[in-house]
Amino acid sequence: MNTARTTLLTLFLALIGFAMTQSGGGFGGGAPSSPPSGGGGDFGGGYGGGLGGGYGGFGYVPFGYGGAGGGSLLGVLIVFGVMFFILQYMRRSLSVGSSPAGGTHGSQGLKVQLLLSEGDEVKRALQDVARRGDPDTNEGLARMLTEAALVALRHPERWTYGHVERTSGAGPRVDAQVGSWATEARAAFTVQTTSHYQNQSSSSAFEQRSDYRYQRGGLYLALTIAVAAWELAPTADTGNNAGAVRAALLALAGIQAHQLIRAEVVWSPDAEGEFLSEDEAIMKYPNLTKI
Repeated sequence: MNTARTTLLTLFLALIGFAMTQSGGGFGGGAPSSPPSGGGGDFGGGYGGGLGGGYGGFGYVPFGYGGAGGGSLLGVLIVFGVMFFILQYMRRSLSVGSSPAGGTHGSQGLKVQLLLSEGDEVKRALQDVARRGDPDTNEGLARMLTEAALVALRHPERWTYGHVERTSGAGPRVDAQVGSWATEARAAFTVQTTSHYQNQSSSSAFEQRSDYRYQRGGLYLALTIAVAAWELAPTADTGNNAGAVRAALLALAGIQAHQLIRAEVVWSPDAEGEFLSEDEAIMKYPNLTKI
């Protein structure tokens, strides 16, 4: 009797585990932590010009000293000192105004999360982006991000629930937030069956499992696209509605390689014919609203 009970319990737990199993796919990576050439040039020029210029001015003092004398030298030093501190104060003020988190460089984060009504063709398109893409280069990663956003934009008829979230601050902080968003999205499934992540080595490759067993059925496909960038196109639409989702996806699709800090694309389920039930969708994605 005990053996029979143990066997039944084991089978029951196995069935529960099988029922809770969910596939997922994803790709992404990070770009070097440096601002775009435009922003970097402004900052580098300002800092180098201000500090270097100030120092260069003092370097020229011996010439003035040789031709003018101690009183003239003191006056030059005072003038240059006042100018230096004024310029430094102005730079600090501008830096605080342009960097919400008070970091050296301001950056922005954007996450779009969607529940689509079924959509095996969406899965196949995302798998194709993962297969063909190159996340180990800035250009390749930006292209993968653009294509993923376009996949979502091509299927507005499937958008059912959605959520747009933004953040801003210093580059490392926003990078970490995007990583947290991606981790949260990946935690919603148990088996990653499609992946292509950056690791900056020759072993980086697209991977897709074919041994995953699952039950067909359900209603929804969840898609999360999150990015950290030095620049993002402004969007007029706010709130969680179809217009805001569309505007955010267009902003994601327009990000250039030099603007990118990090990009993450995650979807679940990944297997053909497998979708989330209504209850699973509500439990796993409580922040989404009807759009």
